[in-house]
Amino acid sequence: ELPAVVKMALTSKDSFGSTPLDYICKNPLMEGMHATRWMIRNILVERLPFLGLDQWKQELLESEERVRSAADTRTMSDEVEYLVDELGRLELLEALSLLEMVLWRTKLLEENKNKMMMVEGDAKKARADRESCRVQCGISIVVANVLPFLGKQQYR
Repeated sequence: ELPAVVKMALTSKDSFGSTPLDYICKNPLMEGMHATRWMIRNILVERLPFLGLDQWKQELLESEERVRSAADTRTMSDEVEYLVDELGRLELLEALSLLEMVLWRTKLLEENKNKMMMVEGDAKKARADRESCRVQCGISIVVANVLPFLGKQQYR
């Protein structure tokens, strides 16, 4: 969970649709650029460990480097917006992956309980059961009904 002041800087919008972070990014003084870099670093330190794929972590670190090396406030603002949006998208994908694994495991346990005994030595049959449980775990129904409540109608 992000500290309240950071969450406010990322999500609270004024009547023009700008967040406090937008204004910090647009500050032409060097202090504004330093504050932006500091805030992005702290956001990533808090949230990167919760992403499972190293590739995602690396992409976000590269995006942070683009923020750090931005020569002007316009470029920095664009890079910060991309980084924050991408972090949110990847966190959503991570949550959906974990949800799918939980549903899959629940379906496997349910199927095993119904059968009470697996056919010993028939690894191919056991594998087919795992695959069919994944297909039938219900993730497509959950995603279709959960994403709209999260405000994410679609994702890349």
